[in-house]
Amino acid sequence: MKDRSPFTFGLIATLLALNTTTLPRANELPFELLKIPATQGSMAPNLCSFGDHFALSWIDRKSKGVASVRVAGWNGNAFGETSTVATSKQMFANWADIPSVIEAPSGALYAHWLDRISGETYAYGIRIVRSTDRGKSWNPMGWLHNDTSPTEHGFVSFIPEGKRVRAFWLDGRAMAKEGGKMMLRTAILDGEKIKDERVLDDDVCTCCPTSAAQMATGPMVVYRDRSPKEIRDIGFTHRNDKGWSKPSTVHTDNWFFPGCPVNGPSIASHGDLVAVSRFTVSNNKAQVILRLSKTGKMKFGKEIILDQDSPVGRCATVFTKDAVFTVWIGREGKQTALQMAQVSPVGKIERRTTLARIDSNRSSGMPRAVVSGGYLWVTWTGENRVRLGRLKIGA
Repeated sequence: MKDRSPFTFGLIATLLALNTTTLPRANELPFELLKIPATQGSMAPNLCSFGDHFALSWIDRKSKGVASVRVAGWNGNAFGETSTVATSKQMFANWADIPSVIEAPSGALYAHWLDRISGETYAYGIRIVRSTDRGKSWNPMGWLHNDTSPTEHGFVSFIPEGKRVRAFWLDGRAMAKEGGKMMLRTAILDGEKIKDERVLDDDVCTCCPTSAAQMATGPMVVYRDRSPKEIRDIGFTHRNDKGWSKPSTVHTDNWFFPGCPVNGPSIASHGDLVAVSRFTVSNNKAQVILRLSKTGKMKFGKEIILDQDSPVGRCATVFTKDAVFTVWIGREGKQTALQMAQVSPVGKIERRTTLARIDSNRSSGMPRAVVSGGYLWVTWTGENRVRLGRLKIGA
């Protein structure tokens, strides 16, 4: 059987004992905080699945402005050796716009991070690297986009597509001119080539994370859209045999917000079911909502309100064959907390619980989640370092 673990693990790493600490929480199943390779000062964590296992990536900040993107794979028992994806004095290390790693169907790994294009504060682009030796070495592929204007490019989402990888990102090249808008773009990573770049939406929110999933009918991306009247509802577009659909709205919330809330949606799918979680404000009330629908029938979905107690948001949603799990930043009394809801495929909330206390400000970053080995794994930033915890969800 082919080894699908993301990186080569040494015998010593494999035999390391699991070091966990139980966080206090009001639930019979403990949320365990794990010891991880990320150290003090680390930030911008992300999780990505690799077969039956997963990898944790993050940014290490060093002296004199040097930063490195690091990644380590979990083999079912322990983390293996940490790999350095990239090191740069020009890296744009940001709490919301975080690096990511994906495994292509070919077995190659791709990663991205943000690098400065010029000395201007918000002039940065998306660097892409590729590894064909399970993360031992990384080869640069250049910019993801065919533009190097001194504007913002970021908020990348990767998904596998056929034997290749598709990328989505926000692209600000049009904003170099007065009145220009932020765009949603996509391109294909095919071996060592980046190709088929195109615009999917020519006016979107400037700094909210995107999220994408591969459906049976083709890829779908969700993002925070922007109307001429500054309505910031969640939009989506998908591709089928006829090409890319015209951008549409997941649900009409009519959230008027003359700025960017830095609070994007999250999408996950299983079979013909699609789950999209979002933070929104409707009737002057902040909410976290999960929408369940069938593939191709987004307008007929079911809305499940997960939190309307003044949540912060920053959702992350994952799907198993039996349930949808959504993580977000909410509140427990007067304390800001990392919350989790388990929802059945028919839309019933089966469990809602607090996982850990968390800061409400930017220092907590963007929580991310993945399912692996019968656990829900969640990462965030706390007390000036990356954190990783897990909750048992199955056998």
